[in-house]
Amino acid sequence: MRPASPVGDGASDFFSDSYEDVERRERAERRRTSGTPRARKRRRRRRIVASIAILLLLAGIGTIGGAYYFTSVPLPSEIRAQVPSTFYYSDGKTQLAKLGASNGSHVDVSKLPKYVKYAVVSAEDRSFYKNSGVDFKGILRAAWGHVTGNEDAGGASTITMQYAKLIQDRLQSNRTYTEKLKETVIAMKLDQKYDKDTILGFYLDLVYFNRGATGIQAAARAYFGKDATKLTPEEAAVLAAVIKDPTHFDPQSDRKAAQGRWEYVLAGMKKLGVYDKPISLSNYPTVKPDDPNSHGATSGLDKPTGFVVSQVIDELTDHKVLSQEPDYDQRRDRTKQALETGGYRIVTTIDKTVQDDAVEAAHYGIREARPTNKKIAAALVAVEPGTGNVLAYYGGDNGTGYDMAGNPHQPGSSFKVYTLAAGVQDGYSVKSYWNGDETEPFDDRGADGKVHNSDGEHCHDAGYTDGHEVCTLYEATAESLNTVFYALAKKVGKAKVLELARNAGITSITSDGHTGRATKYDLTGVDTEQAAQEVVDKGAFGNEIGFGQYPVTPLDHANGYATFANNGVYTEQHFVTRLVNADGTTRYVPRKVQRTVFSRTVAADIDWVLRKVATDDHQMIHPYRQQANKTGTWEFPNKENRNENAHAWMCGYVPQLASTVWMGRKDQDGPIWNQRMQPLYGSEFPSDIWSRFMSNALRDLKKTPQDFPTPTFAGTLTGQYGAPSPPAQPTTGTPPSPTPAQTTPSPSYSVPGPPGDTGTPDPGQSSCNATDPACNRRNDNPAAPG
Repeated sequence: MRPASPVGDGASDFFSDSYEDVERRERAERRRTSGTPRARKRRRRRRIVASIAILLLLAGIGTIGGAYYFTSVPLPSEIRAQVPSTFYYSDGKTQLAKLGASNGSHVDVSKLPKYVKYAVVSAEDRSFYKNSGVDFKGILRAAWGHVTGNEDAGGASTITMQYAKLIQDRLQSNRTYTEKLKETVIAMKLDQKYDKDTILGFYLDLVYFNRGATGIQAAARAYFGKDATKLTPEEAAVLAAVIKDPTHFDPQSDRKAAQGRWEYVLAGMKKLGVYDKPISLSNYPTVKPDDPNSHGATSGLDKPTGFVVSQVIDELTDHKVLSQEPDYDQRRDRTKQALETGGYRIVTTIDKTVQDDAVEAAHYGIREARPTNKKIAAALVAVEPGTGNVLAYYGGDNGTGYDMAGNPHQPGSSFKVYTLAAGVQDGYSVKSYWNGDETEPFDDRGADGKVHNSDGEHCHDAGYTDGHEVCTLYEATAESLNTVFYALAKKVGKAKVLELARNAGITSITSDGHTGRATKYDLTGVDTEQAAQEVVDKGAFGNEIGFGQYPVTPLDHANGYATFANNGVYTEQHFVTRLVNADGTTRYVPRKVQRTVFSRTVAADIDWVLRKVATDDHQMIHPYRQQANKTGTWEFPNKENRNENAHAWMCGYVPQLASTVWMGRKDQDGPIWNQRMQPLYGSEFPSDIWSRFMSNALRDLKKTPQDFPTPTFAGTLTGQYGAPSPPAQPTTGTPPSPTPAQTTPSPSYSVPGPPGDTGTPDPGQSSCNATDPACNRRNDNPAAPG
């Protein structure tokens, strides 16, 4: 609806004259030409253009009598009051949060300084005072876009039509082309009935400025803490600049973009003769920080639940539930505005008890880590396998800040589950043999040409082939060997690894995050190996994808692990159970989206590997419950090449619940430490959080233990080697003392938690104390240098 002209667009001649000159000339011109043949011809031409536009708009909708629109379209006086929307936990009764806009007070437009009015005119409709209220060319452009299927064709952009659209958004949220026709009629009626200042006053009372502020009075208070009548020209330009894209042009969101738009608005004001200062960023006014608690009826946004609200807005935006704008950012703004004013009831998938368990477990881990990590942060996401319901979501304590659960971090070895599944699906058994040396050269590897394992890790108790230590994929997973997973990714193809991860639930992945040249790739449109290959061919990803070099979000990662828990069947994660209109009718229920990513046979073999990893190396939820786990750690790069870690993960699942835990710094990547001021690994604080949460959540959900399917060890392809020769055994003399493995002992403290479930013990699980260092060998590793 709004003009998209860049800074520096030439204005019409209208701007070369003063405000008074323009009004005086227009009045005289209307009197002089109203009855001339030329004027009649111009009006006739406009009627013809309007008729064509209406016919095009009605194409595909059906024949509707034009008279209906001219006699039945409501006028502005019928706009309903703004009502905040309420978000509920999954029980549909307990309030999670409330989102509402500040109801703007009416401002007498005649009392506004003229530079305030003309700041908005300069930003949104530079021909406002001389146009007829309807941009017929824009209507034709939009109609032709409808006929040709070009959603980006745009539409009308006058202030009068924008206001008509605001009216229709309040009265009818279905954005059909029939409704767009009504907007045209409303705009024509407005222009016939009201003078321009009155229409501008209507618009300034109803337009949205972000920060929960509807109307220029609420905006003036939200941004500058003053009444609109007391705004300076520079402040008025800031507010006018926001209107085009309220989130993007809010200085707190993108200061550079906001300042560029501000300069554009001032340039127009200067041509109008209402601003005579030099246009300089040194005059850019100070803007108040946004306070979510001041957003009218808003509540719960400054708590962990605020991130849930943001995810709900994203989900409704993705599915075009409340807005069909083709531009995503504008559609999200419209969706948020509709929620702030539409009085909707949103029932979420978040289980109140499980969410409380997540927050409690995260706080516990942060509290334990804080003595050695002043800036430590955590994220936790839990997804129900088979339904895609996000049962718990913790991205931090302040839901208006940086969402740790919805933003990407390097997953390290926790990503190896996708590489392993791609390998097994391709025919490599979990018992196939691979080179498990400490380092291994690869012809496509940069730097020193080698892949290195963490801390000198290698196959333990391995056999030998051609002088190399050789171990199975299972053992390589337990030891988390980068060399093996780089080789596996190279064997099956990095595109297949990316494709499987995408199909399992990874919706985006960031390239070169480790080097700082981060580019985020949206994977939601990648459906085939060929399409995944196209992403890989851009040079964004190497075989390092095999051991988790590229950042993903904890939310996606939890959904990916839920696919493993659901025997290889992906279910799209979602936060919304249903959206209910203010009148009680159901507006939206998400459609269940599922696909088979890999077979139940492949899933069973992966379950077996990750169960063994969990049994050998991690704190158990309970010895009677089968669980599958994988940790991950990523190094913090430093010039001194010290052994420091920046990201630590614990991910895992039981058949009924999957969850991921991430820990790192809240401000930026930096070293994180355990209690002994040694590099922190996923088997330490993140494991504590994960086991504590899962134990509590499964108890509260009343989930009885379930077994994973029996493995078949499918696959016939040979790995890098055949079966190795056994290691040589000494025949005489005293056996040498074994060389200690380079591992990090587990924390010496215990993890309190509730009693676990009872049931039949899993014969594959160890009964040793999970906090015994002998039972808790670390199996995760940071990525190799380079």
